[in-house]
Amino acid sequence: MRTFAVSPSTLNLFKDCPRCFWNHVVRGEAYKRPSPPTSTLPSGMDVLIKKYFDRYRNTGTLPQELAAVAAGQLVSQHLIDQWRYWRTGLTFVDRDGSKIFGALDECLITGGAYVPVDYKTRGFALKEDSTSYYVLQMSCYNFLLRKNEHPVTDYAYLVFYIPEAVAESGQVKFAITAVKITTLPADEVYRIFREALAVLASHEPPPFNNSCSFCRWALQVTGERDSQLKLF
Repeated sequence: MRTFAVSPSTLNLFKDCPRCFWNHVVRGEAYKRPSPPTSTLPSGMDVLIKKYFDRYRNTGTLPQELAAVAAGQLVSQHLIDQWRYWRTGLTFVDRDGSKIFGALDECLITGGAYVPVDYKTRGFALKEDSTSYYVLQMSCYNFLLRKNEHPVTDYAYLVFYIPEAVAESGQVKFAITAVKITTLPADEVYRIFREALAVLASHEPPPFNNSCSFCRWALQVTGERDSQLKLF
């Protein structure tokens, strides 16, 4: 039986479009959604924010923006160094050998429970539904923590860093907002995982998704049809 490894981001892709998900995982690089040109700034910010959180970890305190909405302490440096890297991060292997794996930005211990924390940089102010896209991702982290025998809660935290102004000295001021979100139950995450695996097990991708702009683009550019995409 063929096994698959999926991450929270690929499960988000599954929820968005099963066909794009199948192409991404089964057919690989040449059939992934095309990526627009990207800046290295978010990656650089991610490294700096990790170092910023580590400084507070060393003092046993929380950054002010997180302390405003949460209590507790950050997990040990040794543990977060493992969880931040996908090769040594949190993993759940199912009965058939397929697995979910994830790299976690940060984790808080409050009341004996482990609470995932993820930080995001974005260019514009938050909207009412800005956090909804991240619910499955954070739910996966709670699921992985639970499956690795860590007590968890039914929530997680997102910390947004949004550029707000540039001072005369050239320093950029960021608006920082920490948001508590409710996560999905573990059995719901597992159900989504198994549904995704069922799609991957198919010998051909799901039908074209008319609501997916990438599927419509692929049809217009390549003229591909389901009958041409059988893989094994």
